[in-house]
Amino acid sequence: MKLFLTRPAALVAVLAVCQAAVAGPPLQTEDPEILDQWQWEIITATTLTSTDGGDTWQAPFLDLSLGLIQDSVQVFAAYPYVYVDPDDGDSEWDFGNLETGIKWRFINTERLQVAAGFLYAFGVTRRTAEKGIGDDEDVAVFLLPAQYQLNDKWRINASAGYASVDDGRDEWFYSGAVAYGLNDRWELLFELAGATDNDFEDDLLDVRAGFDFAFTEDFHFLFSAATGLREPDGEDELDYDIFMGLQFFR
Repeated sequence: MKLFLTRPAALVAVLAVCQAAVAGPPLQTEDPEILDQWQWEIITATTLTSTDGGDTWQAPFLDLSLGLIQDSVQVFAAYPYVYVDPDDGDSEWDFGNLETGIKWRFINTERLQVAAGFLYAFGVTRRTAEKGIGDDEDVAVFLLPAQYQLNDKWRINASAGYASVDDGRDEWFYSGAVAYGLNDRWELLFELAGATDNDFEDDLLDVRAGFDFAFTEDFHFLFSAATGLREPDGEDELDYDIFMGLQFFR
């Protein structure tokens, strides 16, 4: 579960709230699956976000998850190193927002899984935020992800939640994803992800496609690319957003 604070403005800041432990990376939609007790998941990734105002890299982005209670609870943390290259200013780089959280799965059947998650993103310094790296306000995120396995090939994931920002720019976010397993190695992914302000006046919507390729059961390559379908008034249009990462289980 990752809160990428890379595109400008509050709505954009929470759109990526759900990018996490699969149908998380490489997507935005969080999944309710839980690691085995004491099992680690490590994701190291590079992302590139390009808008009308410039480019933002996260390289590296490190995401760690650990199963705490078998079949029900896991914890996670994520931390990016961010490089920004605005069209109208100098390039800057620094560490972005540190994120920590916990996920509890309370429904787990053969076809249906549902969980609840909480994530806290710590604000960067004002100086770092002024450089366009992260957000200087702490953000608390409450999330409800669900997954339904249609058959051996098709899976549907959905998640929705609420982000509480220190300065009152609270927002709702939502996303849905479809996964299709080609074979034991390849899984194709498609997603719509959006966010809206607390007054439901400004909203944002992105579309994303990607894949999960398994070299082995414990080592995966993750890729996705997105573009913006709708932006809040006054915000830079998203040209593209690319995620490339390696996922390890141990």
